Amino acid sequence: MNAHDETMPIKVSSSLVHVFKKKLGNLPGKPLEAEKFTIFRVPAYIRNKNKNLYQPRMVSIGPYYKDNVHFEAMEEYKWRYLRDYLSRNERNNIERCISVLMGLESQARMCYFEKVKLESDQFLMMMLLDGCFIIEFLIKWSGSLSNAIFHVSWVLPIIRSDFLLLENQIPLFVIEKLFDLLTCSNPVPPKQNTSVSTQIVSKIKPLKEMLLNYITEKNKVEYSDFKLDNIEHILHLYHHVYSSVSPKKHTTIIKLTNERSHRTLPSATELKKAGVIFKCAKSKNILDIKFQNGTLEIPFISIEETRRSRLLNLVSFEQCNSKSDKVLTSYASFMGQLIKTTSDVTLLQQKGIVDNLQATNEELVSFLAWLTECSDLDYDTHYLKDLFTDVNNYYISYWHKSWALLKLNYFNNPWSIMSVIAGAFTLLQIPQTVYSILAYYKEG
Repeated sequence: MNAHDETMPIKVSSSLVHVFKKKLGNLPGKPLEAEKFTIFRVPAYIRNKNKNLYQPRMVSIGPYYKDNVHFEAMEEYKWRYLRDYLSRNERNNIERCISVLMGLESQARMCYFEKVKLESDQFLMMMLLDGCFIIEFLIKWSGSLSNAIFHVSWVLPIIRSDFLLLENQIPLFVIEKLFDLLTCSNPVPPKQNTSVSTQIVSKIKPLKEMLLNYITEKNKVEYSDFKLDNIEHILHLYHHVYSSVSPKKHTTIIKLTNERSHRTLPSATELKKAGVIFKCAKSKNILDIKFQNGTLEIPFISIEETRRSRLLNLVSFEQCNSKSDKVLTSYASFMGQLIKTTSDVTLLQQKGIVDNLQATNEELVSFLAWLTECSDLDYDTHYLKDLFTDVNNYYISYWHKSWALLKLNYFNNPWSIMSVIAGAFTLLQIPQTVYSILAYYKEG
């Protein structure tokens, strides 16, 4: 063997090997294990555009905004609510809660897209405080109990909005387990059945009912239709409410050989010029959009800060979750296509479809354009696909019919064409005649 062919051993830095082994050893989960992230971080380039709509304003839930100085006041309330939670059941205590959460810690950490750098004790404390705060808050709210937080009118909408942020979540199974500890403890001996704590626990409504009532603002929801088995967190439940009641895809009625792309829609003002009639639908479900016989029915929507935040976070959730029905992304695309200028906003306001309370019309146009631009949507399968087709075909057919009618009435024979040309020539002569008359009198 040629000496030059021999491979000389290269000494590897032991410190470098140690760095790699330490880093690999600290990774969560196991090799080749499927990662099931459910609580995501919004990409910085998207979040920075509308940072205030992604960040909590009053209460931090989960690790992403933990220890932020803006939420110190609510941290005190979390401790008070923990005390109230423990006082509701004499068999419940800190040791038991922590023991149960320790068994869930690894699973809970795996839910977060961004690695949670909290030590075990800090992580468990966060889960216990945040989970018990949510449970106690719902119990007090659903029972109309007197509480300092509820006396301030603007607090409840803000906390509701904070509960529905993509980055402000803890796993729902943590909340469910803490709720079970409160309501499903070991049976109390017969002689203690009349204890105050037992009576209090018996009056607590089911977790699912309280959650749905709060996040939907007590709108009528059939609780039996909802199961929490596959729900990952509160925002996911809120999205499930929308996706479960979203209308079925429309059936395309108008057929043309040269269809306009389903990715686009004419704006509201363009559609009005084509004879489309806008009508505010009676349905309270914003997804229940219908187009029939030239009439576009759109449910009323009030645009204010919390509504923008919810829409943005729901769309962001759909973008992060490949298995979700992208019904809100489809809705956002529809509204973004419909509202392209301030004139479109004004038109929909006049029809009672849009009430823009928070932003100026220019800001609303910009917000919808940006939301549509940064969202990915499969235009071949989304729930408004057929409506896009129907509206586009109606728009195209209107102008085709208008041009055909114009040709039929004014260009069907040479004499008609000459008449139109003569009429146009006469109209062009009018300004010249008026100018000549005015010049004559001016000289006189």
